[in-house]
Amino acid sequence: MTIDVAVRRAVAKDAEQLHALMGALAEHEGYAAYLAATPESLAHAMSAKPPLAFFLLAEAGGRAIGFVSWTRVYGIWRGGDYFNLDDLFVVADARGAGVGEALMRAFAAEAMAEGLGARWEVQPDNLGARRFYARLGAELEEKAVVRWSAAAMAAAS
Repeated sequence: MTIDVAVRRAVAKDAEQLHALMGALAEHEGYAAYLAATPESLAHAMSAKPPLAFFLLAEAGGRAIGFVSWTRVYGIWRGGDYFNLDDLFVVADARGAGVGEALMRAFAAEAMAEGLGARWEVQPDNLGARRFYARLGAELEEKAVVRWSAAAMAAAS
């Protein structure tokens, strides 16, 4: 099954729709209590000069059905900038219809327009996502993600 999907760069006025999709992602992954982004913080991130974050929105039939988000960062191992993909999400009833691939191809076009590569993380047990990314030609590495919150830093001082 495929659907007619349009992918476009999200702008500040899309913040509510993006936030709703992020809420659905957080629910899907069991992290709803940890979603800190707000529609206001998303609008601010997109409106900053330069933008603090970038988003592509997938729509079908006037409905937002998915998104991909990223930041541009400098990496010492690359010796330059790259796109750090934060999240890719497609609503449950649109999965398997080519929406994720359309989002990733549009994301690749954004990166290639800047002459940059990309990096992201995927849960080790998310085998479907791992197969999907490998099918696109992405190389998978094994690494652990480490987070150190401001509160934990303060407690360690």
